[in-house]
Amino acid sequence: MTQTIWLKALLFVLGFPLITIILGELIDRLQHRGYKSTAQLLVNIRLLVLPTVAVWLLLHQFLEIERDTITLKAIETAIWGAMIVTSLSLLGVLLTSDSRATSRKVLQVPRLFLQIARILIVLSISFYVLSAIWGVDLSNLAAALGVGSLVIALALQNTLSNLVSGFLLLFDSPFQVGDWIRFGEIEGQVVDLNWRSVRLITLEQDLLVVPNSVLDQQSIYNFSRINPVHAERYFVGFSYDDPPNFVRQVLKHAAEETADLLENPAPDIRTISYDDFAITYEVKYYIDDYANFERIRNELSTRIFYAARRNGLTIPFPIRTLHHVPQRQPKRAEHVQEISNFLRSLPYFTILDLDAIMTLAESAVLQVYGIGDRVMVEGTADEGFYIIRQGSLRLSVTDARQQQREIAHLAKNDFFGETALHPGEPSLVTGVVEQDLTVLVFGHEEISTLMASSARFANQMNQFIEDRKTSIRLAQEAQRYRPSTRLTSTNGLPEPSEIATPTSTPASP
Repeated sequence: MTQTIWLKALLFVLGFPLITIILGELIDRLQHRGYKSTAQLLVNIRLLVLPTVAVWLLLHQFLEIERDTITLKAIETAIWGAMIVTSLSLLGVLLTSDSRATSRKVLQVPRLFLQIARILIVLSISFYVLSAIWGVDLSNLAAALGVGSLVIALALQNTLSNLVSGFLLLFDSPFQVGDWIRFGEIEGQVVDLNWRSVRLITLEQDLLVVPNSVLDQQSIYNFSRINPVHAERYFVGFSYDDPPNFVRQVLKHAAEETADLLENPAPDIRTISYDDFAITYEVKYYIDDYANFERIRNELSTRIFYAARRNGLTIPFPIRTLHHVPQRQPKRAEHVQEISNFLRSLPYFTILDLDAIMTLAESAVLQVYGIGDRVMVEGTADEGFYIIRQGSLRLSVTDARQQQREIAHLAKNDFFGETALHPGEPSLVTGVVEQDLTVLVFGHEEISTLMASSARFANQMNQFIEDRKTSIRLAQEAQRYRPSTRLTSTNGLPEPSEIATPTSTPASP
């Protein structure tokens, strides 16, 4: 027995100082390496846990003081108090990151979860101390809490609602600290989440505290998850006098020149509606950092203004203006004379007399097409005979390989739709607008009448038609020829040097 006591005493005298020295060395090393949280945990063990445990062992094991004494109960309570502090430090090490310890990965959790875990540790150890050390009967306390729980619940109804909502937000995790969110009309960046509320920094740099119960009832937009790419829409109106295709080109160029707009996905420009005073367009663009939303929108808006000024576009005032002025009816004679002058300037109408041209001008119909419109479709009867006043058109045919092959690029003064002169005969080509197109359209009766009245004009038109059919046939059989035929003359007819010639090709193996 005496040897056992001396052995315990030796271990006590040597063990605690040795452990203290080892912990001191570990603390110094951790602090030098930047692990402050772990170092603080060891400091709590060295300064709080070890001394109280040593005092308790000295009194109980060597001085043989009974555990039921007030002194030993007080020391044991102090030990568990030190354990509470140490456990909280351990919780901080496990569930939070050390700011300077970048070499290791630790679990990041919301602040609300950390607070709840701390409360559970304190309550659990406190209940143990009260019941096991001091012998307090907690059943009476539980009964008292049961009787008063209804009163407490009613008194803390809003607080409990925020607490439960905080739990739901914690486990559902619709956002984290640092995310940009929107709910209702409110936008902001999350800076804190606790048991009662969520704190946001708004775009106006104001701190907004939102109770958890309010967020629990809202639809939440998260601009930072899962993909930080976010689409924004900018609406602007332009005058009815501005061609939509040209307006879209200007808007697209302005968007592409704006800094921090993503190139992929590229900005998308759309014509939205025809309103009372303007045509409304939408610029849909993409950003990957919502914090730059206001700055990017300001730069885009400014660029659109200056781009509109440079290109002669009009952004109307958002008002309805009524003009009470005498209306001058356009004179039909002036319109016909203008078309007549245009027709007389065309080389293939020079052989016609003035009366024939005037009659043709009276039957003309002015039509406008936008980029990408198909004016005529291969295999479908032409609706009329077309003469281009402005813009350009691309003619193509389907070759033997069932691929579209371009045969002509028509511009101002060129004509197309010649199959309309032969009713019932389908079009041999497809015409797609390349630049906004303005054309004069004539019915086949008017052109047929001219051809019947002038043999020279009829021969000329028939020769044009045969030449175009030849170029179409060559394009359709293009796989047996060298480069495809392309029409480049002023009337969309092939130059002799451009017609491909057959070449011998090696037989297929």
